[in-house]
Amino acid sequence: MAGPRRFPSLKRALFRIHQDLRTVVEGSSWWADYDKELSDIEILVLLLEDRRFRHHWGIDSRSLLRELIKLLTRRRHGGASTIDMQFVRTKTGFKERTLKRKSYEMLLAFLLQFQMGKLAILRSYLSIVYLGWGIKGVDEGARVVFGKYLWQLNREELATIAAMMVYPVPKNRTDSWAEKVAKRAEYGLRLFTRHAGRHK
Repeated sequence: MAGPRRFPSLKRALFRIHQDLRTVVEGSSWWADYDKELSDIEILVLLLEDRRFRHHWGIDSRSLLRELIKLLTRRRHGGASTIDMQFVRTKTGFKERTLKRKSYEMLLAFLLQFQMGKLAILRSYLSIVYLGWGIKGVDEGARVVFGKYLWQLNREELATIAAMMVYPVPKNRTDSWAEKVAKRAEYGLRLFTRHAGRHK
């Protein structure tokens, strides 16, 4: 005989939010806000992944509205994910691609702003980001792909690492994969040049 049906409980919901937020924050780089100067890899990642990162509260409303319009007009649309949301997804292991999961991910990304500084979020994410077959984090990406430490990479190589966030390394690397990565890396370098020109 089936037991009594369990209805949504505010207490249970708040407890789950607390637990999931704790999962995201635990083990993160609290010291990462110390150096306020962005490195080249950080600039490249922000230019390619989330240009308004330092100006939003975990949710980029402009990107969200743009993708919603695309969805309603039946055009190809993306996920409008911010770095904060990607960090939440990576730490919690959320996999399902549903509106409910996406909404919950956005809630956690927003609440994360009250737990960690923006640079700590970015740097913690870059230390665990999935970059392909057996590769987690930009440091490991540098060692596996180029056989160097991250600080030894030149800007072109750093752009390749940043491009791998969209095109992770497959188990068997192909020319098609390499071309996609190279094209995105070149785009990142063009954005970097413009960014540097504006900040001279």
